[in-house]
Amino acid sequence: MVLLKHEENNSVECIYDSSNVIGSKYLKNERKLAVIFKSGLQYVYNDVSLTDYKLFESGESQGKLLNTVIKKYSFDKSKDKVDITPIMEQINKLKENE
Repeated sequence: MVLLKHEENNSVECIYDSSNVIGSKYLKNERKLAVIFKSGLQYVYNDVSLTDYKLFESGESQGKLLNTVIKKYSFDKSKDKVDITPIMEQINKLKENE
């Protein structure tokens, strides 16, 4: 479930309340979807259609939609882990204010 969404200059960034996926960034012009996991791993999925991205973003379970809709796309795994501390802090603040 989306906790926070920011859209600007053909990119969409989201933070999620999910057991495994904490954030994503979709570049509309490039059709690339970067997904950040609670482990700090980041995968970039290539040539993701806007329709499939919207399904992923708007779903109640990003993990399930990742498995059923997004994983059919080719991907690149980032070699470096993302520091998820600031994202987790933001998630906790958003959940406190619900």
